Amino acid sequence: MLRILLVDDEPLVLIGLQGMLEWEKLGYTVCGTARNGKLALELIEREKPDIVIADVKMPVMDGLTLARTCRERSALPAFIMLTSFEEFDYIKQAMGAGVVDYLVKLDLTPENLQTALAKAAEKVKKEHTLLGEVPVQENLAESVRSYQERFFVRLYAGLFPDEQSLEQPLQHMELELTSDTYLVASCEIIANTELTPAQQLKLSFSCGRMLETTLQSYLPCYVTGADALRGNVLFCLTAQQAQSYRTVLRPLLERASQILYNYFTVRLLWAVGRPTGSLLGLARCCRENAHLQPLLTVEQPIQFVEVNEGDATAGKMQVVAQVQEYIKNHLSEKLTLADVAAVFNFSPNYLSQLFGKYGDSGFVEYITETRIAAAKEMLEQGDLKVYEIAEKLGYESAFYFSKVFKKVTGLSPREYQQSI
Repeated sequence: MLRILLVDDEPLVLIGLQGMLEWEKLGYTVCGTARNGKLALELIEREKPDIVIADVKMPVMDGLTLARTCRERSALPAFIMLTSFEEFDYIKQAMGAGVVDYLVKLDLTPENLQTALAKAAEKVKKEHTLLGEVPVQENLAESVRSYQERFFVRLYAGLFPDEQSLEQPLQHMELELTSDTYLVASCEIIANTELTPAQQLKLSFSCGRMLETTLQSYLPCYVTGADALRGNVLFCLTAQQAQSYRTVLRPLLERASQILYNYFTVRLLWAVGRPTGSLLGLARCCRENAHLQPLLTVEQPIQFVEVNEGDATAGKMQVVAQVQEYIKNHLSEKLTLADVAAVFNFSPNYLSQLFGKYGDSGFVEYITETRIAAAKEMLEQGDLKVYEIAEKLGYESAFYFSKVFKKVTGLSPREYQQSI
C-alpha cells in the first residue's frame, strides 16, 4: 500500500480528510498527520510517505516550502496541494516544485481527491521503477533472476557445448524454455539526454523490467541485459507464430517501444533475429543481430535479419561503409581498432575481418589512406602549417606524420606542396 501523510494547520480539515475516503480499500494507508510544514518534514524523514497532501498556507513552514525542501532531497514523496480560491498565484510555483496536483478546499470531494491520488500514485510508480527499487520480500526472487541472467549470457555467447549441458541449469533455475521455436530480438536504448554511468545503469534496469512486464502480457519471453544500454529479448514461439513471426512481433515491439517512451522518454532500436528450433542456435541469432544493429535508425527502429546470404553480404558491406564514414568524420581522434570496434559494439577481431573481406583495404590501411588524402587537400589549400595538419589528422607528431606521408606518396609534405 502507498503511504499517505496529511498536513494542515486546521484540525477539522485533517479529520475531514481522514474520513473522506476508505483509504485501505483504495490501496492507501494514512501513516501520520502534521499541523505545519516543519513537523511534516520530521515525519517525512521518519515515516517515508509516498504521497503528501498538504495545505499551501501554514504557520512555521508553508506547504510550498515543504514541497521544495523535499524536492531538493529526492523526487519523492509526491505532493498534492490544498488551496483556497485566493491562492491561485501559488499554483504555478507549486507545480514547478514538483507538485502533481492542487485541490481547492471548498470544492474538495471524494471523487476529485481520488483522481489527484491516482495521478500522484502514477508518479510514485514511475520513480520507484526508475530507481529499480524492489520490496525486501523480492530479494530472493531477484537473486534467482541474477543467476538466470548469467545463464542467458552464456547461452547467447555459445558457451554450452550441447543440449545435454543445458538440462541442469534449466532445472535448477526453474526456467521454462520448452518451445517449438525460439527467437532473439536485440534492443538498444537511445536516451534523450546525457547520462552518467550510474544513471545509465538505473535506466537500463528500469527499462528492462518494464519491457519484460509489457511483452510477457503478449508472449512468453525473457529480457536480459547485454550492457548499460543494450539487452536481448528471448521469445518462445509456437510453430504457427514462427511462420509469420514478422507480423506477430512488429506490432508488439512497436507497442512496447511506445510504452517505454511514455514512461522514460527513450527510443528503442530493434534488431530481430531469425527463428531457430534449438536453444543452442540462439548464439548464431545474437551474432546476426550484432551485424544488423549498426544499421538501425530512429526513423527505421525495427529491422529483421534477412535469411538469404546475398542480403547478409549486403548488410556487412553496409556496416563497413558506415565504419568508414565514422573514420572520415573522426580523423583527428585516436582511431585504434579496439576503439572503433567498441563504438560499433564489435570485437576488434571481427571488425578487422569485416574490413578484410568486405572493404577495399584493411582497417589500418584505410585509416592511413583517408588521412593522407585529407592531408593532400589541406596542403593544396596552403592555409595550414605541417604541424597543424598533423594535429588535425590525429598524428602524435609532425615528424611521424611526415614519415607516413612520404612512405605513402614518395614525397615529404613540403615537397608535395612545392610540386603542386
